Amino acid sequence: MIIVNDGSSANLEEGAAHIKAEITEAEWISYKTNRGKGFALRTGVESCEGHIIMYTDYDFPYTYGSMVNMIHKLESTNTIAVVGKRDDSYYAHISPRRRRISQYLKKVNRVLFRLPTDDTQCGLKAFTNEAKELFLSTKTDRYLIDVEFLKLLAKKNAKVEVQMVKLRDNVILSKITNMRLVMEMINYMKIMLS
Repeated sequence: MIIVNDGSSANLEEGAAHIKAEITEAEWISYKTNRGKGFALRTGVESCEGHIIMYTDYDFPYTYGSMVNMIHKLESTNTIAVVGKRDDSYYAHISPRRRRISQYLKKVNRVLFRLPTDDTQCGLKAFTNEAKELFLSTKTDRYLIDVEFLKLLAKKNAKVEVQMVKLRDNVILSKITNMRLVMEMINYMKIMLS
């Protein structure tokens, strides 16, 4: 397990020591300046040595069964990546505004890109070492790294499977600010034009 502390202002060293004491194989990577989800994921993936690489969000919002099912699908099919697709229960956990944005993004993804899934922002993905270099070639430092990775997989005609995933009970999802939304729309345009 590799945990990347993407420049959090909170003191997380005590928590990191506790995790390392419980899971001796865990690796803790920390740096002072927040660089964004994409940068953090590339940093973690670069350190991976296993045949299968899986990443998820910091709050581990998906069930353990969802993660296991993705690994099983990756091992049992001739595929280099398995991407999560959130079931309808996800939309009950977010604000109406975020739900509209998410549904709009799915429609745009269907029209503009030939991606394996229209649910690009599901924060649970798994891939083999074969796709590692492709993942590391992404440039997006922020939230939309998932879109860029899926676009690169589609360009390579890579075999990608989609797996339905479920949220854990009582999970609280983060809110998205207007400023962050504007920044991500700019990033989305850059990916679209690349």
